[in-house]
Amino acid sequence: MIALLLGLGGCVVSGPGLGDMVDNSFITGSIAPAVDAAPTQVAAQPDQVSDRRTVRNAVSAADIEGAGGRYAWANPQTGANGVITALQEVRAGRQICRKFQTSRQRFDGIALYNGEACTVGEGEWALVRFDENR
Repeated sequence: MIALLLGLGGCVVSGPGLGDMVDNSFITGSIAPAVDAAPTQVAAQPDQVSDRRTVRNAVSAADIEGAGGRYAWANPQTGANGVITALQEVRAGRQICRKFQTSRQRFDGIALYNGEACTVGEGEWALVRFDENR
């Protein structure tokens, strides 16, 4: 009986490794494939565009005179959130620009940005600057 068990145990140990049994040809969209050139920029770009849009909307909608200088924003699409501070409005004729600082917090870290949003038409705003502090 012992000889039989030892003989069967040897068959299992000498069989193919688990790595040989994994099918690597199946690709899903849940994780982006690695890119050699600037992987963090390529992977984060769609999220950054969405976050920039959210920040722009928060800056343009902020009640500068009534909120105490801190304006929270959150983007449920990317899971990012932050607080807009140092919001200053400058008017030049019909154009309104708002300079600001904001934090951006996500699962991949926290960053601080300086930005500026300006009106570009009737009620439309554009984010003209959004630079990460380094």
